[in-house]
Amino acid sequence: MSNDTILPVSIDSERLEQDLPKIFRQAISDEGTNVRRDPTLRHFGITADMAKGEEAGQFWIIAGGDLVLSASSPVPPAEREIWDPQFQRLMASLEITRDRELLLRKTADHVYKRLRELHPDQDYRLEEDGIRGRDHRISLANVYQQVAASPERIEEILERFVEGLASFVDHPPGREELDDVRDNILPVLKPSAYIEPETATERLVRTEWLGDVIICYAIRTEKVFRLLTDWDLNRWSMRHGVLHEVAIRNLARLPWPERMEGARQAGGRLIMVDTNDSLDASRLLHPELHRLLSGPLGSPFYAGVPNANTLVAFSAGDNSLFDHVLRQIQRDYHTSAYPITPQPFLVTSSGVTLAKM
Repeated sequence: MSNDTILPVSIDSERLEQDLPKIFRQAISDEGTNVRRDPTLRHFGITADMAKGEEAGQFWIIAGGDLVLSASSPVPPAEREIWDPQFQRLMASLEITRDRELLLRKTADHVYKRLRELHPDQDYRLEEDGIRGRDHRISLANVYQQVAASPERIEEILERFVEGLASFVDHPPGREELDDVRDNILPVLKPSAYIEPETATERLVRTEWLGDVIICYAIRTEKVFRLLTDWDLNRWSMRHGVLHEVAIRNLARLPWPERMEGARQAGGRLIMVDTNDSLDASRLLHPELHRLLSGPLGSPFYAGVPNANTLVAFSAGDNSLFDHVLRQIQRDYHTSAYPITPQPFLVTSSGVTLAKM
């Protein structure tokens, strides 16, 4: 096969399908005849027969993932019956494995379109992994992770993301007065690997905690969630220790569910903490965690935070229960868009420590 071409890279090929026959006819002009859908292809595609007298064979145009692939199979007319079946089998076996890229392209296109509708004055433009306005740049890395982890919730995730950005644009970060946000500062658990050398994450304020887990700090309001940096502390003339005390005090004021889902297991009980505020894991730092859960679970008890939205607590003393819950914690950790740690913890009246494996 010759003249294989990929054009263009990174588009929403599903939206292009209705226009593909027209594009194909314009591309092959009078060099092809009998333009038709090719049902043998794994993706949406159009084919046509070559009309040149000195060449036989076929043209194809195929849309899959975020790519459009153009291909042709020019052969001597006398050998067409030999080569055509082989090229047909080859094209029928072609699989474009870029579904994830298509999902990310849809994400970027949706956010870009909504931002231009809401803030035309910013003259937004798409970049490789973000969107740039006149006076700021928006990274799409986090929303990409969310969409990739839960593609069935893409519309909900994107609308929530755009709503949060609306406040971001109207009230750019880095200008908050401490008195205005003091009650909204909260601790956030992150894996130590979240801090990447020579990136902006190095500026995040953090406290080394247990194992591979660190404590970061965030301003969290109804529409804003922003991790704090050393620039913020310098701007507020605030010491690291004072920030931690403020964050834990605010965490202690957060409500707990009226009823926490629990289940009796062979060898003990298990409780899934679901607060619906994306701070479930942070409650592992709650000063009253042992007092609140030791009644139904006994003391001490184990806890796990595989991701930001999960805090599972379960009774100690039974190896089969420990092994069962640990496997689930590790599965959740490896499949989450926001993993924290697969490591279990032991919660005692004196505090939280790493559990012995």
